Amino acid sequence: MGRRHEPDPFALKLGHRIRDLRLAQGMSLEHLRRKTGIVASHLSLIERGYVAINVGTLDRIARALGLTPMFLVLFPEESALEAVVEQIGSMSAEELAQLREQVSASSPRAEKPRPSRGTRRT
Repeated sequence: MGRRHEPDPFALKLGHRIRDLRLAQGMSLEHLRRKTGIVASHLSLIERGYVAINVGTLDRIARALGLTPMFLVLFPEESALEAVVEQIGSMSAEELAQLREQVSASSPRAEKPRPSRGTRRT
């Protein structure tokens, strides 16, 4: 995909998300370049929405930021669910373990376990 003369709205939103996550980690564009192997000028165009990226590039950038690709396409300002996922993504391993316990304890499934596959109810 070639460079656009005007930023694509979704590419711009994604580019801003990448830039915000990069800056939140204190990572320079040059550092991201070294971790991804993507030329800094191309990364800059991505962050400014002038280049639409493919899945492979999305994956390289996400991994360089220590994230999963899914995390890059979350827009917490647009959805309460995505905002919660954003908060969960920033939790420590200990906080995540505590949250899992709390969710499991309050889950309706915790009260009534489902039979596993291959077992019959009698």
